[in-house]
Amino acid sequence: VAFDAPTSIVDNINTGLVDVAIAQHPAEIGYFGVVSAYAHLTGQSIPVAIGTGFTIMDKSNIADPNISKYLYSE
Repeated sequence: VAFDAPTSIVDNINTGLVDVAIAQHPAEIGYFGVVSAYAHLTGQSIPVAIGTGFTIMDKSNIADPNISKYLYSE
């Protein structure tokens, strides 16, 4: 099991070196970071925790564009 999704993970999954990779959702992380900063600066409350999601990648779905969009360049 690997955590994160560099482009090299595709080869590692396809060759069987890695069975599963858990990919973060960087766009959501950035979005909620900016929203939280704005809320703080304008005196609004900020949740203690904000879930930004994750995607599980394996051999069965690594080629799916809806899954592979979470890969990032190294």
